[in-house]
Amino acid sequence: MFDERIAKTINVYDEIYEDYAEVNKSISVVKEFLDYFIENVNGKVLDAGCGHGRDAKYLSEHGLEVTGIDLSEKLLEIARNNAPKALFYNEDMMNSSFRNNSYDGLWACGSFLHIPEEHSKQTLNEFCRVLKKNGLMFICVKQGSGEGFYKSPYKSLQHDDKEIFFKNYSASEFKELIEDAGFRIINGKVERGWINYFALKE
Repeated sequence: MFDERIAKTINVYDEIYEDYAEVNKSISVVKEFLDYFIENVNGKVLDAGCGHGRDAKYLSEHGLEVTGIDLSEKLLEIARNNAPKALFYNEDMMNSSFRNNSYDGLWACGSFLHIPEEHSKQTLNEFCRVLKKNGLMFICVKQGSGEGFYKSPYKSLQHDDKEIFFKNYSASEFKELIEDAGFRIINGKVERGWINYFALKE
């Protein structure tokens, strides 16, 4: 049974999926992180919370074997069309069906921020479980404080009243959470209200 906050957020994404894909179609805002990830990972990667497949497409076109997971079936439909070289599944990042030590890299761009604080440790433990030793994780969240439902930033005339759940972090709070889960942060940048970290599974 999903946390009701996550279930509500999934339902909203299934309604606003076209707006979301249009607003987020360009990789320009994350290209430097994608390129660093590609330079430092070989083999299989998991795109956790892959959305409409924008990043999975770029990663798979640059030689990585990509599996994308998301809970929005509408976004997965777009992802399968956008990134035909990748595989996509309706899976929960907090409790996936993948085997231990399955992936060389894990990409969680703008997805972990929908996980309520009480489930954050469980989710990072799951990321650690599916990654191989010394596997590389990229993860980014919004900088701030508190958690709750906020107006969707992906607005249209049809969807201007939709709310999505977000958990915000300070840079130090998020760093401590990642390290407590068994990762070592090796690179990072805080800019434009986003916290971006690269970390290795120890």
